[in-house]
Amino acid sequence: MRRSFWQSKDFQRYFLTYILLFTGMLMAGVILVAHISQKERNSAAEQQRRAQTEKITEVLDSTWESAASIGDILNNAVWVEKYKSDTSVFDAEFDVLQKREISQFLGEVCTFNTTIRDIAVLYNRKDVAVTPKGWFSLSDYQAYAAQRLQVADGFIQNNVLGLQGGFGQQRPGGFAGVNEGHLVYVCQLDIMDPPRVAAVMYLDKSSLAKKVGQVCSEQVAGVRVLDENGNECWTGQFAEPGTEVVRQTAPSQNMLLTYEITFQNQPLPFMQGAGGYLLLLLLAMLGAFLAYILAIVQYSPVNQLLCKVKERTNGENVKQDMDAIATCIDELFNDKERLEQTVSSYRYTLREQRNVQLLKGFFGDDVSDLLDVQEIPFVCDYAYAVLVLHRRHDGMESVTEETQANLRFVLIVEQIIENLHLGQSHCELVENVEGNTAVIAEFPTLPDKDAVMDLAGTMYDALAEQDIECCIYVGRPCKGLAGISTSYQAAMETIRREEHVRGVVYAHPQMEYYYPLDWEGQLARAVREGNVTQAKVILHQLYEENKRLDLGRDLVKRVATLLYETMRRIVIEAKLPDRMFQELTEPQYAVSLEQMFRSAESLVKKLCEEMIRKKEEAATNVNRSLVGYVNENVFDPNLSLNQLSDLFGVSNASVSRIFKKTAGSNFYRYITEKRIERAKELLRLRGYCPAEIAAEVGYDSEYSFKRAFQRTFGMNPREYVEQQNGAKSFENSQESGLPQDS
Repeated sequence: MRRSFWQSKDFQRYFLTYILLFTGMLMAGVILVAHISQKERNSAAEQQRRAQTEKITEVLDSTWESAASIGDILNNAVWVEKYKSDTSVFDAEFDVLQKREISQFLGEVCTFNTTIRDIAVLYNRKDVAVTPKGWFSLSDYQAYAAQRLQVADGFIQNNVLGLQGGFGQQRPGGFAGVNEGHLVYVCQLDIMDPPRVAAVMYLDKSSLAKKVGQVCSEQVAGVRVLDENGNECWTGQFAEPGTEVVRQTAPSQNMLLTYEITFQNQPLPFMQGAGGYLLLLLLAMLGAFLAYILAIVQYSPVNQLLCKVKERTNGENVKQDMDAIATCIDELFNDKERLEQTVSSYRYTLREQRNVQLLKGFFGDDVSDLLDVQEIPFVCDYAYAVLVLHRRHDGMESVTEETQANLRFVLIVEQIIENLHLGQSHCELVENVEGNTAVIAEFPTLPDKDAVMDLAGTMYDALAEQDIECCIYVGRPCKGLAGISTSYQAAMETIRREEHVRGVVYAHPQMEYYYPLDWEGQLARAVREGNVTQAKVILHQLYEENKRLDLGRDLVKRVATLLYETMRRIVIEAKLPDRMFQELTEPQYAVSLEQMFRSAESLVKKLCEEMIRKKEEAATNVNRSLVGYVNENVFDPNLSLNQLSDLFGVSNASVSRIFKKTAGSNFYRYITEKRIERAKELLRLRGYCPAEIAAEVGYDSEYSFKRAFQRTFGMNPREYVEQQNGAKSFENSQESGLPQDS
């Protein structure tokens, strides 16, 4: 076993990878131990700490300087100077508008300086406090400060107006104290003692912490501001300090304050000297042993997979080839994804088809099993009523606009259904059935007319709120799954009689004439296929049934109108010229039912001939360019029937049929032969390099190329090169470094 492993290049790759991994990690440790000394680390750390201390000191000092500069601005303001006089000469100048401008100016100061939460100018002798919120008496301002700034009782009187306490106090400006969330900075705006006017600013602690945090590195754990007596004034915590911390202090440049910065200590190297190198050597030896063990453990399941791949591929050059496993896995997952996508798309399509079949009454005895498989939650014993939402599409400028409008309409209806409170019942939405949107409403018991009309009214009101105009035709409720078709036909019959009404319309009993709902779709399908015989048979059956009923003049007019609308829709849906429809007799001019059907039969014949002509023209255009396009792109790996179908606008089956008729060969067989012939030329010129040649001739993988070559030519690429060059030449090429077949 061990010898077979060592002979495998895959096992050698595993072992070499682990050796390089361990060696790289250990060498990195050796380089760190050899070139980084403890002194250098400490020096670098000390430089970083000094730089951080300077930045933090600058930020804090700039904050105090900013407050002092605001005090200077206020000290030079004209209104401050006028109002602080002991006389009342200038008091009359401060009307309401000027007071509002002064308050607005103080508010702008707070706005432009985010650290200042609030500011006030206090006139002690005149009992006036000017703030961004207005002018107060000193007693009212203390209440304002207590409510807005959580200032304690007596703080303003003792620490601000009297300039009694504070830390780092410097005249004419300095700190008057600290409350819960602010540092209180006071500027004396005259030289008298006690001052007649002073400015007080509340510096927000959280904003200050944010400013300091912006310049702090990850190593800064916290910052403290201490007054001249060593008392803590403010603390900013930015990280949890580690087991070892370093503290540095720095004085303020313009205040009697001291800053204390706490740094997290940097870890030191754990290995030093000869002992560390010996340990690294032992780890290297242990790493080599572990690399060998891990290589064996990792390669064992790979070897088993290779054996499985070899069995499943009939031994086609997959010995010790990891690419074979990767190719098999890729193909497996691609097949799985394609299968899931196909199933998902078909599940929705089948569900829609089943709903349409239920509406039109096309189902057999196995309908219950099909409903379960297709996840349609209908119960055979319940009652059902069909609501047909009929919208007019007038005013649509383009097909894209109409498509977007229909999509929006469907989404809104789905949302309305989800918001309905139906209890044990539910509603199923069916899109684009005969140009309308249908809602199948389920009821545990047979409801009365009012219950169904209430449901329709709720939906109509919800659509009206979304500015969507439509008419809801309500089919009468019926028992069982067969009742779905009965209710739907009643609603559709009412649409044909009363198409242009608005609101909610309850279906009336059917009129005594023959015009089945599925007839229109059958006729349209026959016209699209150009089957004039089938179309005439359908028209003849419809005519004979109505002739047997001996219809009155009004009912003849009604049948003629329905037939006229049907032919009009067929012409529009088939995108045929409007001039062809003009040949049909209009209902008001129909003398008899026979005349109307003869006119329709003549039109159907011309429509079928026109559809056949268009198909032949399309086929001619495709024939001229299909084979040429394939020849130009035969080595493109993305070339497929789906691509050609999208490019030429025809189905996959049509593309395959046209190509075989024109080129005389199956599509996939044709491109395979072209690619293999080119591959043979490249093998003769370049020798055995399958991966390179596979990519050049249009295969996604080397494995797929080898399988296609084997199927087409009866031998693999290696055998072909050996046949061309001879056994001796092939052995010489192996000795000269050609890659081995895998």
